[in-house]
Amino acid sequence: MNWYFDAWKRYAQFSGRASLKAFWMFFLVNCLISVVFVVLEIVSQSTWKIEALYSLLVFLPMLSLTVRRLHDTNRSAWWLLVVLVPAIGMLVLLVLLALPSESNKDFGNYPQNNAML
Repeated sequence: MNWYFDAWKRYAQFSGRASLKAFWMFFLVNCLISVVFVVLEIVSQSTWKIEALYSLLVFLPMLSLTVRRLHDTNRSAWWLLVVLVPAIGMLVLLVLLALPSESNKDFGNYPQNNAML
């Protein structure tokens, strides 16, 4: 759970790197929270407002973590534009985010112990 809160603490940090584990743990927790909201929406019709608010709040931390994850694979944030390609753009981005870390120093220090730097 520490990965989740660390991403919230660094919500506006777009420089540096984020490890593979840091990104996917944050992604997993957000998916689980979204599933809870969907279940609550099925039971009660009024929770869509809370879900929309949570989605707005999590946008910036997820964006900054995605940029730092791309930096960890030695790609610039411009690679986020690949999601604009219809049908396969999001899939290509997910593959890029799943690639292993590279040790080039262009985007800051390499995460040695899978910690967010």
